[in-house]
Amino acid sequence: MTKNHETHPRSTRQPDLVIPLRLVGVAHGILFLAAGPKYQELLKQTAVEPATPLLVDGQRHGMLLRVDASRDEPLLVLQMDPRATFRNGAYQARLRRPLQRSATKPYAVDSVEPAPRAKHAARHPAVTDDMGS
Repeated sequence: MTKNHETHPRSTRQPDLVIPLRLVGVAHGILFLAAGPKYQELLKQTAVEPATPLLVDGQRHGMLLRVDASRDEPLLVLQMDPRATFRNGAYQARLRRPLQRSATKPYAVDSVEPAPRAKHAARHPAVTDDMGS
C-alpha cells in the first residue's frame, strides 16, 4: 500500500512563518516555485528535511526536493506524485523549527501548499507552463 495520498493532519501549533510563492514553471512533474527577493535571507537559513510534503486539501501530492536561495528570486523545487493533479496558481511555504536537534539552520520547511484564494493570489499571478511540457 502506498502512502503518497495519505491525509496529513494539520499541526495543532501555528507555524512560525508563511512565505508566498508563485509558480514559475512546471515540467515532467517538477514544480518550480519562486519566492520574492525579500525572502532570500530567510530561505538561506532554511533547511529541507526528508519527505517535506506538497499538500493539497490535506493530502500529500508530492515532496520538496530543494530550496535554491542563491538566486535573486529564491526557488523551491518540488516533485509531484505521478497520480496528483496539477494545480495552477499561487502556493505558500510554511516554515517551522527544525526537527533534528543537530540542525545547523534555524528554520525548516514544514510543508508547501496552494495559497488560500485571497488578495495574495491576485498580487502573484500564476505563470503557465512555458517549459515545453
